[in-house]
Amino acid sequence: MGTHLVPLPWPAQSARHWPRRASKSGRSPMEPDLRVLPYGRRAMLVELPDARTRRAVTRTLQDHTVPGVDVVPAESTILLDISDPAVPDDAARALLADARRMVDALDLAALPPEEVRGGTPVTIDVQYHGPDLAEVAELFGGSVDAFIDWHTATPWMVEFLGFMPGFGYLTRPDHAERVARRESPRSVIPAGSVGLAGSYCGIYPGTSPGGWQLIGHTDTVLFDPSGAGALLRATDSVQFRAGR
Repeated sequence: MGTHLVPLPWPAQSARHWPRRASKSGRSPMEPDLRVLPYGRRAMLVELPDARTRRAVTRTLQDHTVPGVDVVPAESTILLDISDPAVPDDAARALLADARRMVDALDLAALPPEEVRGGTPVTIDVQYHGPDLAEVAELFGGSVDAFIDWHTATPWMVEFLGFMPGFGYLTRPDHAERVARRESPRSVIPAGSVGLAGSYCGIYPGTSPGGWQLIGHTDTVLFDPSGAGALLRATDSVQFRAGR
């Protein structure tokens, strides 16, 4: 007997609000650019071909996805998950089916361009006195002051969150993979530490071991478990500002 999908507990958004393209082959409009895989009873995983596509699809899903479906991007995937235990399994299946129709209707050519980030950047004040600051500045071929000027010059983009609650992986188009992780990770990194590793910049929301190169510290709270939760979300812009 097939699974009965109960009516949605709220009005589903219509796929006509989504960019789409006609498919003469009968295949999903996005194939072979992405794959949609089952991920348990209450989630599905969307595999993306590259970072640019993942950013654009993440923004579009955040703006248009079905209420109740969490959008959780990673480096090369996006998880669509119904995490609210109050939503019964049959309603969760209906939500996922509706979300799948949204994904199948996407048109890569009509997704927002990469430079469109929207919103006001989250400003984070940083005291640039990290133990690895001088060494990192040398890798960038300049003085500490020149590196700070570069790091604060333009906004960074939150690609995704991971590692620990509230930890955002930030990138910028002019930042290549020039900063290697430490050969010997530190056993304790204080909360608020700002670091670089590979092509990413990140801020440790809590005390943790870690191998990133530390360039500074911020008093900004990145994760509040008893309040607003994570300060950052994927596709947010972050503007670093040198503290006084």
